[in-house]
Amino acid sequence: MWNMNRQALFLERDGILIEPNGYIKNPEQVRFLPGAVEALQALDPERFDIFIATDQPGIAFGKIGEKAYERLTAWILEELRKKDVQVTKVYTCPFHPKGRGKWKKESVFRKPNIGIFKMAQQEYNLNLRRCWMVCHSTRDVLAAQRAGVPDILVTDHGGGTDGEYQVEPTFREKNLREAVRRILYQEAALLR
Repeated sequence: MWNMNRQALFLERDGILIEPNGYIKNPEQVRFLPGAVEALQALDPERFDIFIATDQPGIAFGKIGEKAYERLTAWILEELRKKDVQVTKVYTCPFHPKGRGKWKKESVFRKPNIGIFKMAQQEYNLNLRRCWMVCHSTRDVLAAQRAGVPDILVTDHGGGTDGEYQVEPTFREKNLREAVRRILYQEAALLR
């Protein structure tokens, strides 16, 4: 039985929450995007779980170590907690088909595959059609659409210009603040 009242917001980390800055290795390199934290604060935590759903090929290519990535993620989550934003879980895919060692493989969790969404669905009893994905790449958009999750492509910081897949997002917004505004508008319309 789906929990029809519980929803989730999935978002890519880089270009949505923080500035895309190559392979970020330490907190000093992290810059939260203007309005991003405030946008997440606008979501009702009783209604929305927040999930970061991110591919991190830097791990597969040896640009950042697994432990360094975990420390960086813990720091980001703590900074968000200090601002009353609770991230339910971070789903990370460290694998890449051209990576090195144990990280060199295709994965159902690497977008545009839908493993991240399916795992969250099972772990948190989500109705994916009532969730949202805020995307930065065509890979994100395609993954969301394959999983049946409504998608919003954020266009700031080069969002959607990767040209990797020919896919049309459901919505386009400038940044996370506008994306959350769109989500709240769409959700309110459903209640009318």
